[in-house]
This record gives sequence, structure tokens and C-alpha cells, in this order.
Amino acid sequence: MIISFYAAVLAFMYIYLSMNVVKVRKANQISLGTDNNEALIRATRAHGNFIEYVPFALILIFLAEFQGLGSHYCHILGSLLVFGRICHSIAIKDGTFKLRVIGMISTFATLALAGFFLIFSRLF
Repeated sequence: MIISFYAAVLAFMYIYLSMNVVKVRKANQISLGTDNNEALIRATRAHGNFIEYVPFALILIFLAEFQGLGSHYCHILGSLLVFGRICHSIAIKDGTFKLRVIGMISTFATLALAGFFLIFSRLF
């Protein structure tokens, strides 16, 4: 299954984002919450946003692949998701609004394209 590769790549991204939160917490000696620390707020939101979108997108891509979506389309969806999550994570950390928009558009496009395939593959 193609989605397994992208799930593994995204798992390592998740570990990186998690470790970044730990690093910022340790550097600022903040055990719980964010203490209104800008760096920690950014780190926790990059981590949180990732976990809010990636599992659902992976499930949709998995279902699309399972229902027969061509391998090249699965690679496109997986690559688009990884690209979007990289852009978004960098943007939240650095405060780059345009890159954040690109990341969210890529993520939403992945969700929408996989969703459309799942709906329309059953109609025809």
C-alpha cells in the first residue's frame, strides 16, 4: 500500500513536532500550558494543527487507495499532504503567513480531492 509510506513519513514529522514542543518547554522551564510564551504557543499549535488534520487525511487517502484509486493519484495526494504539512509547520514556527496559507490550501486540497473520489467513485 502506498499510503503506508506517507503515513511513515508523517509519523516522523509528528515526532519532530513533538520533540520541538519538549525542547521549547525545557528551555523555558514550562511544564504545563504555555505561560503565554510565544515560542511555546507556536510549537504547540504546529503540533496540534498537525494532529488535527493528518489522521483524517490519511484515513481518506487509505480509503481511496483501498477503493481502487490509481497509484499515481495516491502518490499525488500523499505528496500534497506532506508538502502542505511541511509548509504549515515551518510557517507557524517562523510566522510566515503566505507559507501557512500554502500549507493549509495543500492540506484542504488533499482532503477535498480524496473526499470527492470517495463520493464519486461509488456513484459511477
